Amino acid sequence: MAGFVVVIPSEQDRILAPGLVGTAIDSASRVWSTPCINDATEPWASAAAFARRNGSGSAIASDEPSGSWLLAIGTWFHGDGYASGSEPRLLQAYLRTGGLDLARALEGFFCIAVGDGRTQEVLVITDIIGSCHCFMRFFDSGIVVSSSSLVLAGLSGFHLDPLACQEYLCSGTVYEDRTIYQEVRKLAGASVYVFSSGALRRVDKYWDISNTAENPLKPSAAPSYLWETLVSAATRIGKTFTNPVCDLTGGYDSRALVAAFLGSGVPFSTTVSGDKHSADVRISKALAGLAHLPHVHSVLDSPTVMNDLKATVPLTDGEYDAIEYGRIMRIHQQLATRFDISLNGSFAEIGRGYWWDLLWPHAGRRSAIDSYTVAQRRFAPSESFFPWFAVEKRIDLPSHFAQVVQRTNARLEGLPATVQIDNVYLMMRMQRWQGRIASSSNQLWPCLSPFMFRSVLEAMLRAPPRCRRRSLLIRAMLAQFRPQLAAYPLEHGYPAAPVTLNNVYRFWPLLPYYGAKVWSRVRMRLPLTRSPPSFPRRLTNFLEPKKMLLDPERLHSIDLFDPHVLRQPLNPDHPLYARLFSLELALEHLAQAGSSPTAR
Repeated sequence: MAGFVVVIPSEQDRILAPGLVGTAIDSASRVWSTPCINDATEPWASAAAFARRNGSGSAIASDEPSGSWLLAIGTWFHGDGYASGSEPRLLQAYLRTGGLDLARALEGFFCIAVGDGRTQEVLVITDIIGSCHCFMRFFDSGIVVSSSSLVLAGLSGFHLDPLACQEYLCSGTVYEDRTIYQEVRKLAGASVYVFSSGALRRVDKYWDISNTAENPLKPSAAPSYLWETLVSAATRIGKTFTNPVCDLTGGYDSRALVAAFLGSGVPFSTTVSGDKHSADVRISKALAGLAHLPHVHSVLDSPTVMNDLKATVPLTDGEYDAIEYGRIMRIHQQLATRFDISLNGSFAEIGRGYWWDLLWPHAGRRSAIDSYTVAQRRFAPSESFFPWFAVEKRIDLPSHFAQVVQRTNARLEGLPATVQIDNVYLMMRMQRWQGRIASSSNQLWPCLSPFMFRSVLEAMLRAPPRCRRRSLLIRAMLAQFRPQLAAYPLEHGYPAAPVTLNNVYRFWPLLPYYGAKVWSRVRMRLPLTRSPPSFPRRLTNFLEPKKMLLDPERLHSIDLFDPHVLRQPLNPDHPLYARLFSLELALEHLAQAGSSPTAR
C-alpha cells in the first residue's frame, strides 16, 4: 500500500475516536488522492490503508478470533520464505511469536503496524534503518501514526519547526526525529514501538550496528559471503515480483546489483536515465549489451508545469526539493507502466568504505570520530546560506550537525572509527535522504534495494576494513563471480576489478583523476579569491517570472526569516530558493485544506 493512518485514542476519549478516525481518513484521502482500500475499527484503535498510485498494495489483514489486524507498507520478506502480499500469514506469525521476534525475521524496506486485540496494544515495526518513513503526532485525545507527516500536520493547526526547516532549507534533508512540522515526529529505525490507551508505552530496539563488529568475516571469505547473500536476496525478490527493472549506471553499485540478479537467474530488465551522451548512459547500454539484457533509457527532464511540482507534495510531505523529485517522479511513472518493481543499488556504498576518507589517517582507531569535521564536510553547507533566517532563529549549522553526529554515535565511541562513520552514513544520510526519496517513490509503485536486506548489509559491515577500502569488497566480488562486468571500464576509464599485475596498465586514468582531487583540496586551502558559486538553471527553466517570485508578504513560512533579506534580489536558481519554493508548495497545500502554520 502507499500509506496508512492509525488512531490510538486515550482511555477516556474512546468515545471521540470515530470522529478523529474520520478526520484522519479525510486528511489522508485529500493528501494522497487514492482510495481507502479498507479500514479496521475498534474502540481501542483504528486503522485505514490506502493504495499506491499504480493500484498495488495489500489490504489490512485481520484475525477474527483474536480481534487483531495488521497492515504493511513498503516491501518486506520473512525468513520463512513469504513476502509482501501475504499479510494474513504475517499476522499469524505475529500472534505466535510477538513483535520483537517478528521484527528479527523480516528483511527489506517496510513499516508494519499491528493492532493486538488480546492486549489492546498497537505495535509499529520499522525496518533496520528506518528508511521507510513513519511518523506520529500526539493529541490530548490520543496518538495518530501515519506514513505521512503531511497528513498528520493537516489534522489540526501546527507550528513550523525552525530547526528542522533550517536543516532542510540549508542541506536538503531533515535529521533525527524531526520533521518540518513541530508537532510531528519521525519513528526511528530497527524499532518496535508499543502504543496503548493514547500513549507511547515503550520502544524496543531489535538491531544495532555494534553487533556486526563483534563477528568479523575472514578476508578471504568476505566476497563470496556477500555474493551468496546478495544472490539469495535477488532470488527472493524474483519469487515475489515477476517483472523487475534494475537501475544500471556506470558505477560499482548498480553493476553489483545487476551481477547478483544475473547470478540468481531471475528474469529482469535494466534502466538508466540521463543525457544520451553522458558516461552513465553510454556505459549502462554497453553493460546491458554484454549481459544481453533488455534495456530502457529514460530522459531525465524537468517538470514543465506548476501542476507537476504540486503533484510531488503528497509524495514528499514537502521535505524534498520539488524540482529534483519531479524528475524522479516522472521516470518512475513511466517505468511503472511496464514493470512491477524498481530495484536500485542504494546501500552498496557501505561495501566500498564510503566516507572513510573522513577518517584519514586514523581509520583504525578506537575513539570518537571528529564529529565537527564530519559535520563540516558532509552536512553543513556554505555560510552564504545562513543570512536568510531571522537572527533569533539562526543556528551555527556546523556545530549543530556535530552534535547530531555525536548523538547518532552515542555508545559507539569504543568501537573502530570505521564502524562509527558507517553508522553516521546509515542513520543520517541513508535514513533521511535516501529514505525520503524511497518513501516518496514507494507511493507510486514498489521500490527496493537488496543491499538494504539485513543479511546483505551485515555481510558488508562484517567484512574487515582492509577488504572494503577503495571499494575492494565490491570489486573482488565482481571479479570473482562476474568477471566480464568487472573488466568493463567505470566512468573514469579504469575497470571495476581489483588491481593485478595483469591489468595494472589499465589503471593509468587514476593518476589524473586523483591528481585533480588533490589539487581541488589544496586549492580550497589557498588564500585565493574564490568565484561565487554557480548553480544549474532550475526554476528559471520552466516557470514564468511572476510564478518564480516568493513574495515576502505572502510567505506561509515568513516567521522563519529576516524579511529584509528576502526583499533583496535572490537567485532563483540557488538550491535554497528552490527548497523554499518546495516548502511553500506544501504549506499552500495544507492551507487549502484548512490547516496553516501557527505563528509563535
